[in-house]
Amino acid sequence: MKLNQANLEAISQASDVPAYDRSNVICGIMHMSIGGFHRSHQAVYIDDVLANGHHTWGICAVGLMPQDQGNIQKLQQQDNLYTILERTAEADSARVIGSIIETLHAPSSPEKVLDRLHDDQIKILSLTITEKGYCYDSNRNLDGNHPLIKHDLDNLSAPKTALGYIVSGLKNRRDAGKTPFTVMSCDNLPHNGDLTKQLVLQFAALVDADLSAWIKNNVSFPNSMVDRITPVTTDDIVKTLQAKFQIDDAWPVVCEDYIQWVLEDDFSDGRPPLHEVGVQIVADVDPYEKMKVRLLNGSHSALSYLAYLMGYRDVDKAMNDPLIAEFVRAYMDDDITPTIPNVPDIDLDDYKSKLIERFSNPAISDQVQRLAEDGSQKIPNAILPCIAMQLEKGGSTKYAVLALAGWFRYLTAVDEKLEPIEITDPLSTKLISSAKLDTDTPRHLLAIEEIFGTHLPLNDNFVKDLTSSMQRLKQNGVRQTLQDALN
Repeated sequence: MKLNQANLEAISQASDVPAYDRSNVICGIMHMSIGGFHRSHQAVYIDDVLANGHHTWGICAVGLMPQDQGNIQKLQQQDNLYTILERTAEADSARVIGSIIETLHAPSSPEKVLDRLHDDQIKILSLTITEKGYCYDSNRNLDGNHPLIKHDLDNLSAPKTALGYIVSGLKNRRDAGKTPFTVMSCDNLPHNGDLTKQLVLQFAALVDADLSAWIKNNVSFPNSMVDRITPVTTDDIVKTLQAKFQIDDAWPVVCEDYIQWVLEDDFSDGRPPLHEVGVQIVADVDPYEKMKVRLLNGSHSALSYLAYLMGYRDVDKAMNDPLIAEFVRAYMDDDITPTIPNVPDIDLDDYKSKLIERFSNPAISDQVQRLAEDGSQKIPNAILPCIAMQLEKGGSTKYAVLALAGWFRYLTAVDEKLEPIEITDPLSTKLISSAKLDTDTPRHLLAIEEIFGTHLPLNDNFVKDLTSSMQRLKQNGVRQTLQDALN
C-alpha cells in the first residue's frame, strides 16, 4: 500500500502511525540537512512530542546538497511521511513518522529557505551536516579559503552552506528586530554547539562585526550528544517493508532499537518538552559526548579498517570473529576508558558491553565501508585526542596505534587479497598518494597537518610504535598482528 496521509488508517492495522492530526501541526524547527540519521533520531523524538499534544514543534526539513532533490521529491510524493524499520536480533517493527511537515531543497530555492528562517514560528535550526559540512580547518577555525565559504560571503542571499544560511537568517532576524532562533548541532563533534558558535561568529565577523557581536550576545548554541546506529537504506529494506508490513515507502529508514539524546538546556526562544519523551536535559553534555564519540565512534573507526582488510564487509559478521571482538573490547578498556571523565548515572562497563552487543546485531547489518568513510574527519575527533592523552599520562596506546596503522594500510587502496578499496574521504587524493609513497613508515601521512596537527608527529614513542604496527601489518597480515597484540 502506497504510503501517504490518505492510507494511514489502513496502514495502522500492521504498523504504528502518527497519533495526532498533522494538519494542525506548525513547524517550529528547521532541520539541515535531511538524511537517514535525522529521520531515525530527532524526528522520532519530535513525533513523540507531537503525539503528546505539543503541536507547534513540527519540522521543516531542508536538503542542502544538489543530490538531495530526488529523496525530497520521494518524501513530498508521500506527504512527507516515511517509515522507520526498527530491527533487533529477534524481530522487526515498523512505525510511520509524521513530524516532518514540510520539505525544501535549498540549491533549487534558497530564497524559500531564507523566508522560512525569517518566520519567527521557526524557533530552532537543527543540524546534521557531518564533520565536513562545518568547513573548518585543522585548528577548528573557519576555513576562509574553502570555496563554498568564499561563495557564501559573496552571495549571502543565496548561500550554499549551513553556516551561510545560519548567518544570513540571523542577520535578517536582527535587521527586522525579531527574536533569533537557536542553532542546535546534532553532529558527532566534540563540543558541537561550542564549535558551531565559534564558526558562526567567525563567519559573521567577515560579514559585519556588529552582527557577530549581536549573535554572540543573543543566540544559543546548545551542545548535544546523539546516538542511534542507522545504516544506509537499501532496496532490500524497501522490499522488506512491502513484504512484512505492506507499506510501499520510497525512502524509509532502517535503524537499531537503541536511541539516546543528551541535550544542554540552552535555548534562545524556547524548546519542545523533550524531557517528556526520554531526552536527557543536562547542564553539561561534555562527559556524555566524550563517552559516545570516543567509545562508539572511535571503536567503529578502529574496527572498520582492520576488518575491511581482513575481507569483512558486514559489521555484525566482523564482530562475530572473536579476534575482532576481543580487539574492540581491549581498545575500549585499555586505551580509551582512561580518557573518559566521570559520566553521571552511567556504568561504563555496562555501556561498553551494550556497544559490543549493538555492533554485533545481525539484523542491522551495517556496512564496514560506511564506518570507514571520512576517516580524515572522524579520527581527529574520536581517536587522536585519546592517543595524545594516554601518551601524556604514560597510559596504553597499543590498540589505538594499531587501529591507526590499519587506517594507513587501508589507504593504500587494496586489501589483503589485493582487491581494490574505494576510499571515500574529502582528502582521498592526498591520503592515497601519501600512503603509497612509503608503506613502511608513517612520515608522509603524519605530515598532513590538517589531520595530525604539529605535536603528535613529533612524539618519538608514538611514531616508533606506529611504524612498528605498520610493518607488522604489512609483513604478517591483520589476523596474525591482532593475535600477537592480544597475547
